[in-house]
Amino acid sequence: MQTTDAKSKIKSEAMFSIQGKRSPHRTKGFVWSAVFFGFFAVHCLAAYGLAYEDGIRIVWDDAQREFVCSGTYARAKLLANNQLVLVYSARSSVYFRSRNEQGNVWSTAVEVARDDQGIYNYTNAELLELQNGTLIYTWNARPRVDGVDPYKIMIKRSDDGGATWSGEQTLYEAGTLFGDGCWEPAFLQLPIGEVQIYFANEAPYTTSNEQEISLLRSFDNGLTWSNAEKISFRTGSRDGMPVPVNLQNGKGIALAIEDNGIDGTFKPVIVHSSIADNWLSGYVSGDSSRRWHALRSDCRLPADTYVGAPYLIQLHSGETLLSVQSAEGRNPENTHRRANMQIYIGTDEAKDFSQKSTPFPSLPDGGSALWSSLCQTSDTTVMAVSSLSGLPNQNGVWTVTGHIIKPMEIKHKAEGKAILQSHEKYTQ
Repeated sequence: MQTTDAKSKIKSEAMFSIQGKRSPHRTKGFVWSAVFFGFFAVHCLAAYGLAYEDGIRIVWDDAQREFVCSGTYARAKLLANNQLVLVYSARSSVYFRSRNEQGNVWSTAVEVARDDQGIYNYTNAELLELQNGTLIYTWNARPRVDGVDPYKIMIKRSDDGGATWSGEQTLYEAGTLFGDGCWEPAFLQLPIGEVQIYFANEAPYTTSNEQEISLLRSFDNGLTWSNAEKISFRTGSRDGMPVPVNLQNGKGIALAIEDNGIDGTFKPVIVHSSIADNWLSGYVSGDSSRRWHALRSDCRLPADTYVGAPYLIQLHSGETLLSVQSAEGRNPENTHRRANMQIYIGTDEAKDFSQKSTPFPSLPDGGSALWSSLCQTSDTTVMAVSSLSGLPNQNGVWTVTGHIIKPMEIKHKAEGKAILQSHEKYTQ
């Protein structure tokens, strides 16, 4: 971001993101420090005559940054019984872990699935807790040898909270070549009970480099599944890495994807369907009004800056959070190879994402934080999960806790002094 004067410098640097060296203080002290910093920043903004933008911020807590294990494509989920669990891939298998009641130790990994024949690497895990309490687990089966066996989307299920897994199924088979594969499955269950799996799909485009987002549906809690249907496609481009959210208050299904046709290299995009339509009126094309830039206009990055692999959640309070792996400020900027995880805050309609923050700000120049995800862990906290590489040691799955804070807001300004209406905070 370019700054042209002292005012814009303060505005860009003093926006409630406490990051850097590990804090020696406990979390409660850390949060109060963040609130104090917010008070100070508001005064600075007012003193320079700058408008203050209301809304929540995410403050990442160095004291709760943790290495979990080797692996990649990790996703944390909070179950209905408040059990925090983690799914991920390592080597050629996919795994499940849970957090103990004290919330400070991850269990021994449970291997969910592996290919005993050695044909496939299993990766890109995702988990859904069904309305009936069953856990279903999906992953991407990627052949080790190109051109022989098909790429696949697969699932298993658990009726005992993840202790054991059974009922392995192949839901979709794509081509056998790397350029004709299927990728990145993600779950959604609608209030009516319909279970959906979204995934990126090259199989229909064997003579081009194009890719669509496809959808599988189940109406019996994942026992049987429909044929794949196209729901998002931009001609000549590669819609990829879908993550769906059923927005609160009937505002429809928001699907975060990466799109390399909207503005240069990959950028985060939202495609949308009403609940009533549920993608039945046809796929979302590149010029559809149901497709829009995820980032607010003043937060968008240059055409050649890579910003991909989005992950979308909605907070209990209605705001949406978008994780991306961004090459902004990295070297090079046009690829994911050295990208870092960035978080943006959006509206309850999954629009106008802004207020960027960085969960892993000390990532070395030669490192990366990739294939990331988010999970709300309480009314006041979220967890960022990413696969870190390029570290001196402990490369693999890392987590960090973020505190949801609504800083002080300026009610009005008189004679150059800020009048503070409140400092409502979501943390205690």
